[in-house]
Amino acid sequence: MEYGINAGFGDPIAHDVNSLIRQGFSEIRQDLQYIKDADVLQARLEELRFSAIRPLWIMRPDQVSQARACERVELLNEPNLHKVTPQGYAQDWNLHGAPAQQRGVIVFAGSISNLTRDVLSWWQQSWKLMDIKPTHVSVHRYPRDAGFSQPHQGFGSRQEEVTALRDIIGNAVVSVTEFGYHTGARKKWGFWSTRWSDVQCAAFAKREWQFWAQQTGVESAYIYQLNDGPTNTTLDRYGIRRLDGSWKPSADAHRS
Repeated sequence: MEYGINAGFGDPIAHDVNSLIRQGFSEIRQDLQYIKDADVLQARLEELRFSAIRPLWIMRPDQVSQARACERVELLNEPNLHKVTPQGYAQDWNLHGAPAQQRGVIVFAGSISNLTRDVLSWWQQSWKLMDIKPTHVSVHRYPRDAGFSQPHQGFGSRQEEVTALRDIIGNAVVSVTEFGYHTGARKKWGFWSTRWSDVQCAAFAKREWQFWAQQTGVESAYIYQLNDGPTNTTLDRYGIRRLDGSWKPSADAHRS
C-alpha cells in the first residue's frame, strides 16, 4: 500500500516534496477545485507532473479534461456534504469522469465523507446511476468518539463498514483519500472538554495504516493533513507538522 498525505489547497507545493519523501510519503493529494484561472491551474499541474512524488488532484468536473492518461484525479471532494445529490454526482461522472477513464485517466469516484450508513446509502444510489462503473473509488473515514476501534452506528466492527462498501463497488480499486485524528477539543456529554494528545493521535494513525494495508484492493491511504493551522480550532489541529516546522509523532506512524 502507498502512503499519502493531504497537502495543498491550490497553493504551490513543490517546496515540500523532498521533505515529504524523506518522511516516507510516496503520494500527495492536492485540491485544485477552487482554482478559476486556467493558467494557474496549468501551473499547479506542471508543478507535480514530473515530481518524485505521485500526485492525486481533486478536480471539479469541468477540470477533469485537463488530466492526461495515467494521471490520477479525484472527482470532487465529499460531494455528499456539499449539496450534490446522488443523481447529480452520477451525472457528473457520466459526463466527465467516465470519458476521462476511457481515455486512460485514473479517476477516483466517490470521495464520500465517511463510511456511515447514510453516506453509504447516498453512494449506493449514485453508483446505480453510473452508466460505466468506476474502476477506482475513493472514500474518507473519520472516527466517532472512541478513537480507532469504534465502528460507526449500525455496524458491529470496522470490517463491517468495509464489507458494506464492497457490497456496493465490487472489486473496484479503493483509495482512502482522507483519514485523520486531531488534537482540538472534542465533545463529551455535550461539552467541549476532552482532547487527544499528539501521542494518542499517532497511535490511532498507526492502527489506521495497518488496518487499510490489510484490506484487499486498497491501494493507498492519505492522512489528513500536512500542516497545523494558526488557530486552536478542530480543523487547524489535524496537522502532522507544527507551525514551527517540527514533525509530530503522527508523521512517523506509518513507519513504525
